[in-house]
Amino acid sequence: METLHKLKKFAKSREKAYQIANSMEAGKMNAISRINRVADFFADKSEAAQLRAVAQVEQDILLILPDPRSRYAKLRQRMLDLIQQSRGL
Repeated sequence: METLHKLKKFAKSREKAYQIANSMEAGKMNAISRINRVADFFADKSEAAQLRAVAQVEQDILLILPDPRSRYAKLRQRMLDLIQQSRGL
């Protein structure tokens, strides 16, 4: 459950950041909605299945990652760590 919680929290925070910055683009919006949709689908699955879900939306995560120099650098690193963890399966 922890994996999908991180994923949904990430998507929500990026959506809010884009809304505040007024820089929401169609590609970013689609990536956020796909992450949320996949997270909802895998909500009641095992931890291993949830990590496979992360692998499914990896490109979407990479599309909306914050800049490494931004104040959200820790969030970026957590998501990169989650992607690495999903590749370890």
